[in-house]
Amino acid sequence: MISLRPAIVADAATIRTMILSERLDPSMLDWRNFIVAYDEAKGNANGAANGGKIVGIAQMKPYADCREFGSLAVAPDYRNQGIGGRLIRTLIGREQGDVWLLCRDTNAPYYDKFGFEVMARSDAPKTLQKKLRVTRLFGMFGIKVVCMKLRR
Repeated sequence: MISLRPAIVADAATIRTMILSERLDPSMLDWRNFIVAYDEAKGNANGAANGGKIVGIAQMKPYADCREFGSLAVAPDYRNQGIGGRLIRTLIGREQGDVWLLCRDTNAPYYDKFGFEVMARSDAPKTLQKKLRVTRLFGMFGIKVVCMKLRR
């Protein structure tokens, strides 16, 4: 059975490993911002509490001018089981104000299913505009990053 819980300090190394293995943004990796999905049947692995193995992670990054959903990763053997969706719905369900995210343009249709819509870069909060300026360099490698906002 897959359950969700807030991350604990013992999860920090697993979170970092999952972020790096998926080539996600490694900035703002504070375990306190994360929730984790864990498989209760898989023994006490990867620093997971409650005797389970961490199989998914996601965080809400707190900035002075916005909240950014990010760092969604699900272990390959656990994909296409709705774990990512559960992580997304749990985190955005806790938020009262605007929620933003930055992702590859190819991932935008996935996030659209959860109520996010592509926004103009100029509409993003200042913190995210700064991050978006850096992502323009990714274009040299064929990677386009889009800015999305949760429809309320």
